Amino acid sequence: MKRISVLAVLAGVALLSVACAKEPTEALNTAKSALEAAKTAEAADYAPAALAAAETASAALEAELKAQTEKFALTRSYTKAAELAAAAKAAADKAAAEAVTGKEQMKTEATTLIAGVRSAVDAAKAALAKAPKGKGSAADLEAMKGDVAGVETALADMDAALAAGKYKDAKTKAEAAKATLDKIVADVQAAIDAKKGK
Repeated sequence: MKRISVLAVLAGVALLSVACAKEPTEALNTAKSALEAAKTAEAADYAPAALAAAETASAALEAELKAQTEKFALTRSYTKAAELAAAAKAAADKAAAEAVTGKEQMKTEATTLIAGVRSAVDAAKAALAKAPKGKGSAADLEAMKGDVAGVETALADMDAALAAGKYKDAKTKAEAAKATLDKIVADVQAAIDAKKGK
């Protein structure tokens, strides 16, 4: 009778060790899918820190799997790998969620900036109309007018990027255009102030 119970315990232990030694395939696939979903949600553009955390968690999982694979079959344990897979999935899900929020926020910022560029074009044109004309300033004025015209043309690209959902691109273009226009207004104002000071 004692022999049977000892055998039953040994069989249970063997069964448990086999269960722990089996790679958590479903958890691994879920974690990989979650990371791909985060990348598809454009986390690289809109939630880079969260995506980096998810990739770090995924790398830790891969390292643990490699470590277990290199062990003798009966000593393998995938308990930690299962925990790491769950952590990697959670990090990837967080990155995907943050990407959605970040993209929406970037859309708002880009839209506001593009509207600001339109106003800045008008301000730059008004400043150029008041710019002092004199010896040596004609070439500078023409260059500034060319910059304003370039920004007006670029507005179509900004609108297209916005319409295509490329909010990061639209925002970057709008920031550059606004900086150009602000510089023109500042340069013209400096020229006006210098002329008044004469």
